[in-house]
Amino acid sequence: MYIGRAPSTSANLGSGFDVVAVAHDAYFAEAYVSVGSGCGVHVKFKGFDPGPDNTVVRAFDKLFAYLGVCRGVEVEVVNKIPIARGLGSSGASAVAALSAFVREAGLEVDPRVVVEAAGHGEAAAAGSPHFDNAAGAALGGAVVITSLSPLDLVRFSPRLTFVVGVPEVPPMPNKTKAMREVLPKSVEFLTYVRQISRVAALVAGLAKSDPGLVARGMQDEVVEAARAPLVPGYGRARKYALEAGALAVALSGAGPSVIALVDDKNADAVKDAVLRAYAEEGLKAEAKVASIAEGALGQA
Repeated sequence: MYIGRAPSTSANLGSGFDVVAVAHDAYFAEAYVSVGSGCGVHVKFKGFDPGPDNTVVRAFDKLFAYLGVCRGVEVEVVNKIPIARGLGSSGASAVAALSAFVREAGLEVDPRVVVEAAGHGEAAAAGSPHFDNAAGAALGGAVVITSLSPLDLVRFSPRLTFVVGVPEVPPMPNKTKAMREVLPKSVEFLTYVRQISRVAALVAGLAKSDPGLVARGMQDEVVEAARAPLVPGYGRARKYALEAGALAVALSGAGPSVIALVDDKNADAVKDAVLRAYAEEGLKAEAKVASIAEGALGQA
């Protein structure tokens, strides 16, 4: 039996919608995998159970199709990443399971194949494939999707510190799908130009491990502007975090979690400010200081 362990991830980071994600050590998902005879995947979830049509099963189906193989696989997922909080829990569970499987089965698999399979598995939760969270969970560091067809990406290893705030809010049915449906179908050209400059700053900042550039890229007037009004407590949490010294604040994925880029010296103050903001909103919450994490495929 092999154990796969994948970190939580925060996608988008403001302007990098669907193409940028960071892996961090706030939380982890684990998968215990054994390979036997026959063909088919049986998955058990400890804690939250998404049902028989889930990201892990779909990811295995896609991986088997890519590789032209089918094995009998038993999987137990222990996902300690808060569910439906914008922290990549579904992608991490699939990546943890696939990474353990390829090691247990003794297969040599291009990491991009694992990312693509897990990203297609995300359709079970989001309604359509997306690859940013899966790439971060698999490869760790910061990832940038550079092509969707064929899938390609680059990975960076920035030295950055974040505060991740996770409020307890009533679950939104089909949250990821719903949060995609509120996005604008078009933007004005000047808005597009401003957004491109922010994405460029974000990617350059991640490549150079430059917090100032990353902070500039975490500003967003397109996706976050559409989503923020639907996220309980976000406005106050963002305001208080910036007042406490955060360099930038954004929704983590589709929310409701927030991710604040911080200097180490301000990390605890920002964490306390985020918790105070949620408390004033009448929300229970957890906040953690987090660093960039290694991905599931980087672990021996």
